[in-house]
Amino acid sequence: MTGVFRLESPYRGEYVLHRLSFGQGGGPSIAVTAAVHGNEVNGVYAVNLVAGVLRVQRPRGIVHLLPCVNTFAADEGKKRWPFDDRDLNEAFPGDESGSPVERVAAAVLAATEADICIDVQTGSNVVHEAPHARTPISGPSLDLAAAAGLPVTWRRATDRFDEGLVGAWRAAGRTALVLRGGRAGQLDLDAARAMATAILRVVAHAGVVAPPDSGAPTVVTTEVREYRSGAGGFFVPEVRPGDRIVGGALLGLVRSPMGGDPLETLHASRSGVVLAVRTYPMVHARELVVRVAESG
Repeated sequence: MTGVFRLESPYRGEYVLHRLSFGQGGGPSIAVTAAVHGNEVNGVYAVNLVAGVLRVQRPRGIVHLLPCVNTFAADEGKKRWPFDDRDLNEAFPGDESGSPVERVAAAVLAATEADICIDVQTGSNVVHEAPHARTPISGPSLDLAAAAGLPVTWRRATDRFDEGLVGAWRAAGRTALVLRGGRAGQLDLDAARAMATAILRVVAHAGVVAPPDSGAPTVVTTEVREYRSGAGGFFVPEVRPGDRIVGGALLGLVRSPMGGDPLETLHASRSGVVLAVRTYPMVHARELVVRVAESG
């Protein structure tokens, strides 16, 4: 493990950007990051699981792992850089002479110079997401998402990938992929293990290591329907992230928090895979409660 960038802190130990590197070159280069948002801890565990596998392999190429980018925020269980409450992901491509967050962003971009770049993310602190890949509508990252073998590949409009670290990677001509699953501030072992396996499948697809298992069939779609509460109340889910459902399936109910009277019943319009479920039950009208990747 190498400290590739250091930054003095005003009231605690210095910030160090750590990177683990495996392989000797002579093949494709891959970089993987996690915890750009400090409370997205599933990625930390997933990337460290990958490190454990690479330690006993002989990669034909080079793999750079940055398991915990925003260590200061992770220490405090926060999303943002704690000294000025800035979102590190909004600071890319960064500035070597700028503010502390901008300097960290520039260092991360430099430390992840590679042919293929993967950012491992987690859902918000009130929404639990099934492990899935996010890609632009078209392009080389679609092949990587297929290789990852997660239950869902969500093809999204390109402009959603022109911001943050992933956007900076794409602007630099790198093939970028997002893997996402779980809930911020909470370690979901199943989600983390699924994403670790997905990373290894991508690394194997690039010809760097031997392939693991092929994984289950993947739903590839641009049609992800968001179900939102029609009224404020107490949301009770009837599905879990990763569930495969049919049209008409009961997704959940919104009830009155005072007495439990039913206010709304939510049913799936079409079949698909449950991609995200709200975990904090108190909701306002029009808040996201369930997201389904539709398959037909």
